[in-house]
Amino acid sequence: MKCQDSRRLTGPNLQSPNPGAIAEVCFEPGDVPERLIALWRAAIAELESVISFSMGPLHTRFFDGGAALVCETEVDSLYSAVEANEWAIETANARFHGREGPSITAAVRAMEEVYDQERDSDLMALIQAARAREIPCLWDDDHFSVGYGRFSKTWERTSLPDVHGVPWTDLKAIPVVMVTGTNGKTTTARLAASILQWAGRTVGNSSTDGISVSGQVIESGDWTGPGAARAILRHTDVDVAVLEAARGGILRRGLGIEVCNAALVTNISADHLGDYGVLDCDAMAEAKGIVYRQVMDSGYRIVNVDDDRVRRVGLRTAETGLMAVSVHGRDAVSGFIDVGHPCFYYDGTAMVFEHGDHRESIMDVADMPLAQGGAALHNISNALGAMGLAWAVGAELDAMRGALSEFGRRWSDNPGRGQWTHIDGVGVLMDFGHNPHGVDAALRTAKGVLEPGRRLSVSIAQAGDRSDEDLQDLARAVAHFSPDRVVVRDLPEIYRRGRLADEVARILQDSLTDCGVEKGSIERAASEVDALKAGLAWARPGDLLVHLVHVERDAVVAHLASLGAPM
Repeated sequence: MKCQDSRRLTGPNLQSPNPGAIAEVCFEPGDVPERLIALWRAAIAELESVISFSMGPLHTRFFDGGAALVCETEVDSLYSAVEANEWAIETANARFHGREGPSITAAVRAMEEVYDQERDSDLMALIQAARAREIPCLWDDDHFSVGYGRFSKTWERTSLPDVHGVPWTDLKAIPVVMVTGTNGKTTTARLAASILQWAGRTVGNSSTDGISVSGQVIESGDWTGPGAARAILRHTDVDVAVLEAARGGILRRGLGIEVCNAALVTNISADHLGDYGVLDCDAMAEAKGIVYRQVMDSGYRIVNVDDDRVRRVGLRTAETGLMAVSVHGRDAVSGFIDVGHPCFYYDGTAMVFEHGDHRESIMDVADMPLAQGGAALHNISNALGAMGLAWAVGAELDAMRGALSEFGRRWSDNPGRGQWTHIDGVGVLMDFGHNPHGVDAALRTAKGVLEPGRRLSVSIAQAGDRSDEDLQDLARAVAHFSPDRVVVRDLPEIYRRGRLADEVARILQDSLTDCGVEKGSIERAASEVDALKAGLAWARPGDLLVHLVHVERDAVVAHLASLGAPM
């Protein structure tokens, strides 16, 4: 048994509802996993009798070839628990092979030294006092806060107040909704935030593009982990939070909050499989489904019933507090409606809300810019999920109509997702489609608006941390739509992730030809701007260029602007 990674889990996670220490191990030839896990548990029990901090409950999650071993502990003993977990794994491995193993005396001495440095009785007293008053609190290595948003107060960890010095009556929660899934997270979160802003709320929104308050970006970058949740929920202007939670943050550290008012899993498809012992889509659905577990009793789990994995994990999490959404009409959600659950669905013309005896058409998708006249079915699905999240925290249907009739008219509404423009009669669509599911959605939209006789060019690239099979699947997704031209881009070195300079592009190119795309219709480009230039040089008026996965967005936008493209 070999330890591959060992770290803290600072919030609710795939294995446990509480913080703890996790180690992911791989089993080697000759190992007997059940025996090794029993020895690990026995080693933890030995430690428990002699250390000053708690280690448990224990959790084991098996996956093909390995397991995740988790010890719950208090938040002021996480580093100590990591040390303890590593010692227990080393000890179990040694004993399995008939060796004595590391000294428990020396190990305990080292652990206690770590614990002496990290233990914080003032912090634990404040956390316990907040929980007793049912007021949420947030902690990290540098700060501690009580309450959320405009009803929050934050202190530095080095100057925590006495329990009696906290203005408890001024502090409380604000509504919080969470969005996760494989594709559509950022668009859905932005749509939900837009609806709530239209309803007059001061919205904090975190996403892969940054943190915004009332639509104004205050921090750029990928903000989808626990740190993003804390930053939003400590902002004293915010009175409702829309938090995007991505796979990496969920699996590496856990969620940033313990409870929310509503949660949505947009969809599950193959992307980023293989990390942290999440090896297939079913396991990824379980990981993403953590957000459903954190919904309060009075809240809503919004279930996209068009995705079988989302439906299964949503229904398994709870039988009450459910809301269903679907782009496949009333029949797809009728079972939910019949037992009293609120539902949003697309009837082929309009988006409809139904709950009990109330049924109301919200708006025709022809009036929703993001829907591209109904061609962008994935954005209709995103809108339905966003409406569900907003409704769960009090938004009226009129606010949905107002927001959805405007969102997408401006280039700045949804950066990097479904952005349309044109140059001298040539259409350009920029989208973040970076996996087969996302590519399918973008190209299905493109084909839906492309006029007969006009040509389609697609520009693609991919990071080197995907498997060869993943790259081949991406190429197949592109080839499925029979593009007239494909521009395969090289990505900057930082995205090669250990591969050779042209390795990913070569695999994509070879896979395209294997799928029937003629070699003469495939072109290589050294950068995103070069790919755009190549497409524009090839295109004629009426043709459409689809530019997928852009990591050099500013440069591409600047080039489009220099050509006079409307934005």
